[in-house]
Amino acid sequence: MELKRGISTWGILFASVSATIGSGWLFGSLYTAKMAGPAAIIAWFIGAVAIIIVAMCFAELSTMFPVSGGLSAFPLFTHGTTISFILGWVSWLAFIVIVPIEVLAVIQYAATFIPSLMQKVGDSDQLTPSGYIVAFFLTGILLLINITSARIMSKTSFYITIWKLLVPCLLIILFLYKSHHFENLTSHGFAPNGMQGLFASLSVGGIILAYNGFQPGVALAGETKNPQRSIPIAIVGSMVICMFIYCFLQFAFILAVPPENLENGWSALTFAGQEGPFAGLAIIIGLAWFGVILYSDALISPFGSGVIFMAASARASYSMSKSKLMPHFFQLLSKNAVPIPGLFVTFILSLVIFVCFDNWQEMASFYAAAICLCNAVIPVTLFVMRNDFPNLPRPFKIFSYKIFSMIAFYISNMLFYWCGWHIIWKLDIVIIIGIAMLAAMNNFNKSQLSIDLKASIWLAFYLVSFNIVSCLGSYGNGALNIITNGNDFVCIAIISSISVILASKFKLAKRKAEKLIHETLESIENEKTKFST
Repeated sequence: MELKRGISTWGILFASVSATIGSGWLFGSLYTAKMAGPAAIIAWFIGAVAIIIVAMCFAELSTMFPVSGGLSAFPLFTHGTTISFILGWVSWLAFIVIVPIEVLAVIQYAATFIPSLMQKVGDSDQLTPSGYIVAFFLTGILLLINITSARIMSKTSFYITIWKLLVPCLLIILFLYKSHHFENLTSHGFAPNGMQGLFASLSVGGIILAYNGFQPGVALAGETKNPQRSIPIAIVGSMVICMFIYCFLQFAFILAVPPENLENGWSALTFAGQEGPFAGLAIIIGLAWFGVILYSDALISPFGSGVIFMAASARASYSMSKSKLMPHFFQLLSKNAVPIPGLFVTFILSLVIFVCFDNWQEMASFYAAAICLCNAVIPVTLFVMRNDFPNLPRPFKIFSYKIFSMIAFYISNMLFYWCGWHIIWKLDIVIIIGIAMLAAMNNFNKSQLSIDLKASIWLAFYLVSFNIVSCLGSYGNGALNIITNGNDFVCIAIISSISVILASKFKLAKRKAEKLIHETLESIENEKTKFST
């Protein structure tokens, strides 16, 4: 049995928008403002442009190969099993982390009315035993919604998305009308922490988390009725819609903050109810009735994103299983063609993540690093694919692919770097665990799995050199600050250039790549035929 192509263009667009407008907007405006000051408005714009550029590489590849869980499938065609597995492993865990992130956001806002759900431990808010029980219950609801099939999941996200769009748009209008302290834009400096604060806010302040909702559009590509039309619309459309919303939300937030709350500067910003930033601020400026609506929205918006990302994680494990990178049972589908094993594994790992990470920000930081690494590999895949297979049908085609791919790769690398050393070394541990799992699977089933080590040389160089620069750089706790801000741009540019050269030299044998591509395209055509009949 195969996954059904039952999601329309509007369905996948709304799924991407719904995934994008999650807990990122509920918390991101506060965290980015504290890190970048009023320059946070620019940070949201820069983040959107950066993600759109990277997303274009996804758009070309996902329309060529509209397969569910495409993140792990794309590099398989150019650099083989090891890189495909690492990318799939990291992206799979990143998708899973989003589920507890969104559930925790719901609980954190709900704790305003039910204080027993959260407790203060040091400077962070953590779950109580009652909070863990509620987290288990809410994650179980996400599981049930996804089990009912992709089509019902798509319809569910449609109604949730309508609500999620209306509330922030209404917030922007009301905040700008009720409270507009324009002096906040300059009273403590437009960018009080300089360019370093602005850049760090992109990765650590929640902007990358907020904008990466286009990823489920790629993961659900195999279930769209018309992927050649649906995927570019979903990726670009969702980013443009959310860019306007996020930039104006940040603008409204900055103008609404009472000047007396900024006496010690933006980095020390505090106000009553900041655990739920927009809702607390609404009450302060005299919009208590709307604060209640915002608390209600905080229970809906993250929940909608959780639905989408749980689906995306299950499709990612399904795709990796079809590529023999995960156990075969991940390919088992229900009568409604839903990958049930992947959903249950996501459910279980989500519960584990609640225990391993203390708070929302820790989960969000890990997600940002993981997804930035995944984003970095895709432009390299596109670069090699265009070089080696220029005549393959491309329903969506970016212009000047060499320049575009290099820019997208460099942007992804900088976003990854700005996550900070304290996050990157933790991701290294996850990658090492994944490599150990791949080696174990290869030892268990030697006849069906090809490691393709030679084609992985470029990624080995990339990861080692990147870790050295990150450790010697100036971003994140524990960084040695030997490579100063500015010089690190040059170092990352050198690493990017050498990595692309190595990726073009050390890659999968062309005959083997052609066979994999042919098998994939043939499988896609067979699925289309089954769906049409």
